[in-house]
Amino acid sequence: MLSLSRRKPPQRQLGALNSLTDLPDDILILVAAQCRIDELFSLRLTCARTRDLIDEYITTIAPYVARCTFLLSDLLLSKYVDTVTPFTFRSLKALIPEHLASVLVDRHRLADKGLQSRYGIPAEDPFGNEIRTRVASGWRILCDISNISRQEYGTLGKGTRMSPGDFATKMFRPAHFKLEALKHVEDTVLQKRLEYFTRLEHKYAQDYKLMFTLLSSAFSTSISNVGDEHLPWVFDSSNGFNGQRELRKGKTWLSWYLLAEGPDLFWQQWHSLPHDLPTTRNYIRDNAIEAFKNTPQKLSDHQRILASTLQEAVDEHALLKSEFEKSDPIRYFAKYAEHRLARADAGLPPAREILHHIPFFINFRCPEEVVQRHEALAEEREISRAMQTWPR
Repeated sequence: MLSLSRRKPPQRQLGALNSLTDLPDDILILVAAQCRIDELFSLRLTCARTRDLIDEYITTIAPYVARCTFLLSDLLLSKYVDTVTPFTFRSLKALIPEHLASVLVDRHRLADKGLQSRYGIPAEDPFGNEIRTRVASGWRILCDISNISRQEYGTLGKGTRMSPGDFATKMFRPAHFKLEALKHVEDTVLQKRLEYFTRLEHKYAQDYKLMFTLLSSAFSTSISNVGDEHLPWVFDSSNGFNGQRELRKGKTWLSWYLLAEGPDLFWQQWHSLPHDLPTTRNYIRDNAIEAFKNTPQKLSDHQRILASTLQEAVDEHALLKSEFEKSDPIRYFAKYAEHRLARADAGLPPAREILHHIPFFINFRCPEEVVQRHEALAEEREISRAMQTWPR
């Protein structure tokens, strides 16, 4: 899931890494235990000795790494406390989609500003365990289908045979050949993703749909998003009007981008990168816009069609028409509203809040037509109030 685990360390760190790997085993184990998850994965790749040492002592190292990574998340780590089940690499990796699920379910309150008491469940409240488990399942599915794209692009040009016509096209129209080759890869990716969902049980397709519904709420073109600091929604002709709905339907190129990149985008913005930096707050937005601008229009149009095709297949496999409520998060939040009020009536304190610092939203500029409509309505209200105050 983590692209960090596949990145080479920066050149300026190589000397430090060389000296680090020369440390005695007991000291190196202590160093590993002070790492966060992605740092541990990177450290493990530095050399064979470090990898073997971490693997040998992972059950000792992993609990410390988990706590260092999720310092305030007591509920997330509670199932690994006082348990006979050993804490392994698999356990550490499982915490990533579980944490992302906690963020989505908790911060969804911000997406419905007028109904914060209803839409969202704090990450430290056990009442949300059921929906968080399902949303984490959806994150794992997104990881699987994004890995399909990575695998296919990793084999691009390797071991492929060309017909004489293909060879002539490559020789005399290289740009066209490259475009057709990329479209062929995308078609293959779509086919494998469709096969993946065909094999998936309906309940897991519903988990994915539930997760993606919540995920779409993080993409904002709010009326407050005005000014040059908010970049426009460039992925289709809608300019972000009904952007969340278009994202869920796969009608925008941004849907394809999320399918290709997977959960790592959100792990970076919501957890790994420093939360107080402007570049972190706009990490997903800026990377998506840059990728779109570097994609030929004919290819992006093709990718948009494929994203829509996949989302339609997902909706069908999730039985959206007959079992919509199983993919709808609102029922969980409605039940929590009753639970929260019951706790308050009983004099019990609210659940502890731990995710207020997370840069949850992916903000784009509000469409101009929405701004104009808002200004017109505001002007009408001012006129109405003025008329009510005139003497009769």
